[in-house]
Amino acid sequence: MPGVITLIKDDHKTLESVFKKLEKAEPGAIPGLLQQVAELLVPHSKAEEQVVYPAIKTIVPDEGSDVDDGLAEHHHVEHTLRELLNADPEAPGVDGLIAAMIGEVRHHVEEEEQQILPAFAESASNQQLSDLGDRFTTAKEQARATMRSRT
Repeated sequence: MPGVITLIKDDHKTLESVFKKLEKAEPGAIPGLLQQVAELLVPHSKAEEQVVYPAIKTIVPDEGSDVDDGLAEHHHVEHTLRELLNADPEAPGVDGLIAAMIGEVRHHVEEEEQQILPAFAESASNQQLSDLGDRFTTAKEQARATMRSRT
């Protein structure tokens, strides 16, 4: 099992590829792409919140405020995503809301990958990162199952 940092970065890359499609999408393709974003982003966020963020706060206490900021960003993006999933893709302002959500996620990813995760990698042992990778994967699968049961 890859370490948790590799898994997080892989999720970020997958999400970015969907964002690139979403930025070029015709209105008819937008709902399906937003659904893909939700299926990738929500389980990822929930797993970070349940497994990764508490570990970072324990192992690298100096990153606590950045982790709290990340948590707030997760909640804001999820709220925006729910709004978008319920919106008419051709309604005024939807394109701006999509751009704002993508921008916020990209900012969040950059902070995680440039600041939080490197500090975490430096302080955590390989065994801790590997164990967290297992727990992160399990938490994502549970969040995905919860999402499916609600639809």
